[in-house]
Amino acid sequence: MKTTDGGYVVSKCRAFLLFIAFVGSLIAVGLLVYFLADRPAASSVTNGASTASPSTSGSSKAEVISSNKNVRLPRAVLPIRYDVRLFPVLEKGNFSILGHVSIDVHCKMETDRIVLHSADIVVDPKSVEVMEHGKTMKTLMVASDGIHYDTEMEFLVIRLCPKHKDKLAKGTNYTLSMSFVGHLTDQLRGLYRSTYKEDGIEKYMAVSQMEPTDARRAFPCFDEPNMKAIFSVTLGRHRHMTALSNMPLINTTQMEGTEEFYWDHFAPSVPMSTYLVAFIVANFTQVAADVGNANWKFNIYARPSARNQAQYASEIGPKIQAFFEDYFQIPFPLPKQDMIAIPDFAAGAMENWGLITYRETALLYDEKKSSVSNKERVCEVIAHELAHQWFGNLVTMDWWTDLWLNEGFASYAEYLGSEHVEPGLKWLQQFVTRDLQDVMSLDALESSHPISVVVHHPNEINEIFDRISYGKGATIIRMLAAFLGEKTFRQGLSNYLKSRQYGNAVQDDLWDALTKQAKVNKVAIPTGVKQIMDTWTLKMGFPVVTVTREYDNNTVLISQERFLMQRSNASSQDKTVYLWWVPLTYTADFQTIGSTWLSDGQTSKKHELSIPIDKSQWLIFNVDQMGYYRINYDAQNWQLIGQQLMTNHSAISVINRAQIMDDAFNLAEAGQLDYMTTLNLTRYLEHESDYVPWDSALSGMGSISSMMSRTSGYGLLKKHFRTIITPLYNKLGFDQKMGEDILMTKLRANAVSWACSMGNKDCISRVVSSYAQWMADPENVDIISPNVKGPVTCAAIREGDEAEWEFALNRYMSSNVASEQAVLLASMSCSEKPWILAKMLEMSLNSTSGIRKQDAARVISQVAYNSLGRYMAFNFIRDKWDELRKVFPTTFSSMSGIIKAVAASFNTDLELKELMQFRDERSASLGGAERAMQQSIDRAKNNLNWMRQNYHKVVDWLQRVY
Repeated sequence: MKTTDGGYVVSKCRAFLLFIAFVGSLIAVGLLVYFLADRPAASSVTNGASTASPSTSGSSKAEVISSNKNVRLPRAVLPIRYDVRLFPVLEKGNFSILGHVSIDVHCKMETDRIVLHSADIVVDPKSVEVMEHGKTMKTLMVASDGIHYDTEMEFLVIRLCPKHKDKLAKGTNYTLSMSFVGHLTDQLRGLYRSTYKEDGIEKYMAVSQMEPTDARRAFPCFDEPNMKAIFSVTLGRHRHMTALSNMPLINTTQMEGTEEFYWDHFAPSVPMSTYLVAFIVANFTQVAADVGNANWKFNIYARPSARNQAQYASEIGPKIQAFFEDYFQIPFPLPKQDMIAIPDFAAGAMENWGLITYRETALLYDEKKSSVSNKERVCEVIAHELAHQWFGNLVTMDWWTDLWLNEGFASYAEYLGSEHVEPGLKWLQQFVTRDLQDVMSLDALESSHPISVVVHHPNEINEIFDRISYGKGATIIRMLAAFLGEKTFRQGLSNYLKSRQYGNAVQDDLWDALTKQAKVNKVAIPTGVKQIMDTWTLKMGFPVVTVTREYDNNTVLISQERFLMQRSNASSQDKTVYLWWVPLTYTADFQTIGSTWLSDGQTSKKHELSIPIDKSQWLIFNVDQMGYYRINYDAQNWQLIGQQLMTNHSAISVINRAQIMDDAFNLAEAGQLDYMTTLNLTRYLEHESDYVPWDSALSGMGSISSMMSRTSGYGLLKKHFRTIITPLYNKLGFDQKMGEDILMTKLRANAVSWACSMGNKDCISRVVSSYAQWMADPENVDIISPNVKGPVTCAAIREGDEAEWEFALNRYMSSNVASEQAVLLASMSCSEKPWILAKMLEMSLNSTSGIRKQDAARVISQVAYNSLGRYMAFNFIRDKWDELRKVFPTTFSSMSGIIKAVAASFNTDLELKELMQFRDERSASLGGAERAMQQSIDRAKNNLNWMRQNYHKVVDWLQRVY
C-alpha cells in the first residue's frame, strides 16, 4: 500500500515471502542476521588459477593477502552472460536490495575457484551453485567454507569442494548463481536511493551509478571494463512505479503472492561492460521525443512536477544522436534511448548505454527561470553523453589507464554535437577557454599526471576522473584533428569504431587506425600518429614555444621547453625528456597560414624559419590556438601585437585574442614575461566586445585578484579593473536586449558581476534595487532576468544583511527548478557576514537542512572561494574531516574538489605550512583525494612564490598608472 512518505510498505514478513518467490530458496532471518553482523576480516586471494592453495585464519576463514596487491581479477574464468534480478525495497527503515544473479562463464584455464567482485553485499551461502553445461547440467559442489569475502580487494571467492575433487575444466562453460542482500543506501553509488518531494510528500526512488567500480555494490560481478557480457535484467517494483534498464521492456509479471508488486523483464543487452549497466525504479513521468524516421525511440524521464522542464532535452537529444550516427558512420545500435533526471546524483551525468542518468541541472531547462548558461550546460552534457554511446560504450577502453579515450573524446565531440544544434553559442570558439586554457592551469603543476596513467586501486581510478582526462584529452584530440584534417580524422575514427565494436581498445588501436587513414589520404605528417601522440599522452605537461625574431634578415628562431608555474628540486630529479612533436602554425595577416613541426628530439639547437615579413608587422603563432602549447615572443613582437590590439583589435582573430591574454597572464605568473607587458595589454580590453577574449582576460584578472584581495594594494587593483570593465558594462547595459547575440547575453552576466565586485556604483545601485523589488514580489519572474540572476543575487547578498540571505534561502527551498536552485545556492556564499558563512558550512552536513548531499561539497567549495570564507572552510574541513569522509565516499571524489577550493588562494608561509601539516596528519585517509592534495600544495607554493616575486611589480605598475 502507499504511505504518506511516498514509499510503499513492505513488511519484513512480506519482503521475506517476496524474496522466497524471487530466488526460489530460503534465505530467511539467518541471512538478515548475517547481513547485519560484522563482515569477515580483510583478506585477499592470489591472482592465479588452481595452483594457488587457500588458507584460513581463525573463524574468518580469510584468504591470504596477495603480496603484490594486484586488484585485477584472475582471467581463469570470464563472463558470457548475466541474468540479474533485483528488488530494491524502498521502505523507510528497511532500505535494502534483494537480489539473485546467474552468470554464464567460460573457463579459460583449469581452476578450483571463481573470483569476482562484491562490495557491501552478503551472499546466502546455501544459494550458491556452480553448474557445468553439457548434455546434462551437472552441479559442482561448493566447499562448506568456500564463500570468502576479501573486503580490501572487494573480491568474492567461490571455492569448489576439495573432497569431491571438483574443478572447472578448461574450455568448458558453467553457470554460477547466488542470492544476496545489499543495502539501498543514500551514498550515490552502486544501486542507491534518491529522495525528492512531490506535493509536499517525500518520495523515494532507486537509481544506479556504476562507474568506475561500483557495479559490484549492486550485484556480484566481474567488474572490469574488458570483461564484457550480455545482461538480462529483471527489476521488481510497486505497481504504481516504473522500472527502466538499458534495454526495452519485453514483459511484466506479477510477483507471486501479491497484487502490489511486479517484475519487469527487459530484453537482453548487447555485449557491454558492467560500469554501463543501469537500473531505475521510480514514479516518474515520461516525455516522448519526436525522432522522425529514426530506427530508435527517445524518451526523457523526470519528476512529474518537472515534466515541463524536459522539453528542451527532448528537442535536441534526437538531433544530436542522429548527428553522431552520421559523424561516426555507424547507426545507434540500441532500439531506444532513455534519459532521466535524478534528484540526487554525484556526477554531472552517466552514459549508461540506452539509459543515461543526469543531475537535474544537466538535463532540465525552464524557459522562464533558467539562464542561457543553464541551456548551454544541458546541451553540452547531452552531447557529451550521447558521444559516449559510440566512443566508450560501443568501443570501451581496455582498462582505466585509457579512461581518457572515453572522456577526452566525448569532451571533444560534445562541441561538435552542440554546435550542430546551437550554433549561436559558437562552441568551437568557446572550446579554448572552457577546456584548453582551463586545463593548462592544472597541467602546469609538477604534480600533474600524464593523460594515460597506470592505475590499479579504485582510489587511483577515481583520481583520474579529472581535468587532465577530460579537458586535456579533448584538447589533444582537437589538435590531432587539425593536423590530420577533418576528412582523414573522421574516416579514421569510423574505421577504428567499426573494427573494435562491442570490444575493447587501447590508445594504440586508435593511433593505428588514424595512421593508416593518413597514408590513404596522403596526409603530410613527419612521423606516425603514435609517435606524435605518445609525446602528448605519455608525458605530463605541455611546452612553451619561444619565438625570437631576427628583424633584419626575416629569420625566426623557435625552441620549446616544458611550461611550469614553478620549478622545484623534484623537477630536477625527473629524468623525463620534456620535448614534444609540436604542430606549429603562424600568420602575419590571418590570410596566409604557414606551418612547420618541432621534433621531440630537437635538443641541441633552435628550429629556424625564414618568414619574409616587414619588421614593423606582428607575427602570431598557434593560429586559433589549435595546438596545446603556450607561445612567448621577443619583447618587440609583444609590443607590435599590443599596438595592433589598441588600434584595431579585430585584425587579430577572436580566438587568438583570447590566446594572447591567457598566454600573457600565465607567462607573467611563471616569471617568463614581465607584468608591465601583460598589464599594458589589458588596456585594449576597453575596446573589446567579444565574449571569448573577455573570458580569457577575466580568468587572468581573477587570479591576480585572488592573490591581492587581502593586501594593501588591492584598492589600486580594483580601480584598474573597474576602469577596464566599465566601458563594457556601459555598452551592454544592465538589461537584456531583444534579438541580441547569445554570447552577448553571457558576457553581460560577466560584466555585471565584475562591475559590481570592483565597486561600480551604478551596478551596485541597480543590483540592490532589483533585488529589493524581487523580495517585495517573490513570484514575479520578470523582475530579474535569469541570465543575470546569479551576479545580481550574489552582489545583493554581499551588499546586504541577513534579510537578503534568508530570502535567497527561502527561494532555494521553494524552487522546483534545479538550475535556479544552483544559482541561488552559489550566490548565498557571497555574503560577507562570517556567521552566515558559518551557518552555510553547518547546513552542508545537516541532512535536514534542505541542502542535498550532491550539493554539499559545492557549498563548502563556494564558501572557500569567498575571500572571507576560505579560512573558515579550511577550519571546517579540518574539524569535520571524519564526518566529511562519511558523507562523501562517492566514486567521483567530492573531497578532491573541496580541498582544491579551500587551498586555491593560499599564498602565505603560514597557510602553506598548515596545509602541509593537514596533509601529513590525514595522509592515511585521503584516499582518492591524495593527488588533489598534492596539487593544492603545489598551487599554494606557486601562489607564495607569486607574492614574493610579482606582488610589488604589479603594485608599482598600478601606482605609476593611477
